[in-house]
Amino acid sequence: MHTEQTFLLAGFTSAAALAALLTLTACHQARRPTVAVIPETTAQEIWESEHAGAARAARKFGWEIYWNGPSREDDLPRQIQIVNNAVSRGVIGLVLTPDHAVALITPVRDAIAKGIPTVIVSSPLGTFSNQDVMFVLNDDVAAGHIAADRTAKYLSSDGGVAILGVNPNLLGSIQTADVLESSLRARFPGVTILEKRSTSFSFDEAEETAEETFRSLPTLQVVITLNVMQTRAAYAAAISTNRLGHIKLIACDQDLDLVYRLRAGDIDAIIAQDTTTMGRDAIEMIQQRLRGSRSKSSVVVEPVLITQQTVDSAEAQSVLDMNWRGQ
Repeated sequence: MHTEQTFLLAGFTSAAALAALLTLTACHQARRPTVAVIPETTAQEIWESEHAGAARAARKFGWEIYWNGPSREDDLPRQIQIVNNAVSRGVIGLVLTPDHAVALITPVRDAIAKGIPTVIVSSPLGTFSNQDVMFVLNDDVAAGHIAADRTAKYLSSDGGVAILGVNPNLLGSIQTADVLESSLRARFPGVTILEKRSTSFSFDEAEETAEETFRSLPTLQVVITLNVMQTRAAYAAAISTNRLGHIKLIACDQDLDLVYRLRAGDIDAIIAQDTTTMGRDAIEMIQQRLRGSRSKSSVVVEPVLITQQTVDSAEAQSVLDMNWRGQ
């Protein structure tokens, strides 16, 4: 039923109905411009920090944030659906952390074709030459070097290292693992490095992989995990194999439960993505592009090493900030 008919049936005169329609139209037109911010998943606090950075930047420009994402990292069809829905609703910009390096290329191209400036956050798409796509990426090379430096504190020349959670569908994960491995081999020629790759975000599968690794590598001294799920699984596996406290667990990417384990000493260090800065920079890049500026098309944000000793520092707390409602 049309809106005007609804008002008439409710007892309004046609003039009153018309006035109400005009009011509704004015309210709709007054709605603030909206930027869609779509993370890998809404189930991890690492992306709530991105939300915080984006929301604070958007408020400066009088914009709203449409925040939505899949409830799991492996729900690729859902992320594609959310992107398509956001494009259809007429957002003025899109900020996307892709769950897959290739599968999100087509939805992004559709956004660009509709004139929606798009920023890819954290991990890059496979290939994209269109200048209308911008990037605010985690410095995965720096992450690899930071992980190697921290590992070197505990590693002997004939020790063992496991790199868990390498995901071939996420290019940043591959780059971090490659830099980490090459750096360690240069420093410790006799080191044993076991690298495990997986496209699954299943906790049970990740825990099983970690347990097998712990049992098969008796010289294991350090474990580096490349995502939140794998860190949780490695922690559980360390308990079940009685290796907790006997190996050093170095985690890439942050979450509240992992920070708690860091404070307790169960995790040696977290190499945290500065998603707060990424969210802010992405919004500012969209604003510049809407104004016609093409001064920046790619930014790399260095991750921050957080330890038990530095977790309460201003730098660490800034990275861990999730207050998207505040200033």
